[in-house]
Amino acid sequence: MVRPKKKGQRLNAHLAFLDESGFLLIPTLRRTWAPRGQTPLLRHRYQHDKISAISAVTVSPRRQRLGLYLHCHPGTIGQTQVAVFLRFLLRPLRGSIVLLWDAGPIPKGEEVDQVLEPSTTPDCTASSSPVTRPS
Repeated sequence: MVRPKKKGQRLNAHLAFLDESGFLLIPTLRRTWAPRGQTPLLRHRYQHDKISAISAVTVSPRRQRLGLYLHCHPGTIGQTQVAVFLRFLLRPLRGSIVLLWDAGPIPKGEEVDQVLEPSTTPDCTASSSPVTRPS
């Protein structure tokens, strides 16, 4: 029995897997070396600084080459940063694109919808995968 071809293969499209993550800039406390009986003191300014990163891994349709696109932002990522990243991602990719992202916390809204609008990017198909959390 012949399997039906996947949508990306059928469209001869780039696959782009998109996700975002946040990193707190607080040092982790670990064991450290100190003379016996003298507890080391690790000093830092306790600030809730955060860096957010949004990235995509792409696979080209013919040669199946990988690409990595990454943007880092201080603070949290909003609709504007997602829209800017999507424009950055879609610019160098030629032909059809299948954009896959999870249905999680990536901000989606009017600005993102404008970038993914068929009149703006006619060959881009965006789809969400269900959210999975590690157990």
